[in-house]
Amino acid sequence: MKQARFGFAAHPEALEDLRSVPGNIRDLALLELQHLVHGNERGARMHRELAGCHKVYIDPQTRWRMVIQFRPAPPTSQHRREIFLVAVGERYDNTVYRTASERLRRQASAGAPNQRAEAARSRSPHMRTAGAQPPQAAAPTAATAPATQRRSRS
Repeated sequence: MKQARFGFAAHPEALEDLRSVPGNIRDLALLELQHLVHGNERGARMHRELAGCHKVYIDPQTRWRMVIQFRPAPPTSQHRREIFLVAVGERYDNTVYRTASERLRRQASAGAPNQRAEAARSRSPHMRTAGAQPPQAAAPTAATAPATQRRSRS
């Protein structure tokens, strides 16, 4: 598989958006995110209060959208730039765009980097990395041994 060109991070509420959309839309959105991370797509530039963002059409009917930003990755990242998912939702009545605008406004007024966004950027400690050995299970002690092994056989 081709190496990712960009890192990925998401606004915590955007992850909730992704969980709440219908399953078939979620699958298409994840596929679009994969294309974005590998540099195969860019999305359309946005203007006005969402200048600096891009909109990505999720479904063929263009009913569902994602709003993303391309921004510098943190120093700890192996990438120079990252894709930041701001919002996922329906275009109907500009819902997804209003949501994205509000989130960016709140984030800008907070000033400091959002710790929850940092958590959304990090890797799961349960994910295995290349060359990592699986953890070894400790031998059971008397305190952790199943009750059947602790009984005396008199």
